[in-house]
Amino acid sequence: MKPKISVVVPIYKVENYLRECVDSILNQTLKDIEVILVDDGSPDGCPEIVDNYAKHDKRVVAVHQKNAGYSTAVNRGIAMATGEYIGIIESDDWIEPTMYEKLYANAKKYDTDVTKGMFTSYNSTLPLGTRDEVFRNFLGIDLDLAPDEAFEIAEWPQLVGFHASIWSAIYRASFIKKIKIPETAGASYQDLPFMADFYCRAKRISVVKEPFVHWRNDPNQGNSTSANGQKLLLMVQNTLLAAKVIEESGKMPALAEAFYAQAMWANIGFFRRIEGRYKREYYRKLQEVFRPVAERSTIVGGESFSFKHFRPIDRVYYCLIMEKPYFVLRMVFAAMNLRVRVGGLIKKVVKR
Repeated sequence: MKPKISVVVPIYKVENYLRECVDSILNQTLKDIEVILVDDGSPDGCPEIVDNYAKHDKRVVAVHQKNAGYSTAVNRGIAMATGEYIGIIESDDWIEPTMYEKLYANAKKYDTDVTKGMFTSYNSTLPLGTRDEVFRNFLGIDLDLAPDEAFEIAEWPQLVGFHASIWSAIYRASFIKKIKIPETAGASYQDLPFMADFYCRAKRISVVKEPFVHWRNDPNQGNSTSANGQKLLLMVQNTLLAAKVIEESGKMPALAEAFYAQAMWANIGFFRRIEGRYKREYYRKLQEVFRPVAERSTIVGGESFSFKHFRPIDRVYYCLIMEKPYFVLRMVFAAMNLRVRVGGLIKKVVKR
């Protein structure tokens, strides 16, 4: 008899966090689960940890492969999964004990292809009381406002603007096995086109309005937020791929406002961080991303794009990208970065 849920865990260089992650999965109140630990050629102690779990718990499947990247590891785990539903957990995060029991119950109740939960953002360097707070979208999109019953993405398009967070959901196995994460090794936001694809294909989606995943965001942790160089360019490429997926689904008229707002806040931080020699190329790619917004009729059937999910600062970024020469954008961001550095120095002096 197949398990109710298969949990896929892609693993690479997370020796310090892996046990906490796997223990939180094995200690779920829903016991009828399969746990697929995919060691993506990790050079630390992770392979031994994986084998030890498989040796002591029959629910654990140990998989070892040469390093091929996050997406390849996830795709392999999904292909191997035997459960009725499939979840994905990143190996430096941990989850609440009732996560899969509650998500599964909701998925069965509403017969969904995708059932999503909420999550917290954890940073151990922050003061106590602020280290592990429920994630709130920068655009003001709140999962608490999602429909209480099953819906299609066009009925609540804000979901595509919330956060990809593919690890805070479960997916009907027969549905998600038809979709793959693009296998771009080392890329940032590989889950963005994957998210766009499954939301556009899903006939029934539901949201459980309770945080289950503790999403670790410690500095120098090694996730997409610490990528650099040409790897960051793949972020904007994945945004273009996600837009193509939505266009081809025919759902862009309904999703455009939320999708392009998410595309702005997801990319602008990467643009600010990327090395100078790559900035002009990133700028050109951003122009390609937002060209359909400028050409409004291609998105919303002739109606103006309202920017209703854009923050005021995002409108400024849009104008800089689409209406000003590249050197103006560089000067503005240089000034912003200088202000941040000076502010940091002032705080250090004051503390002394």
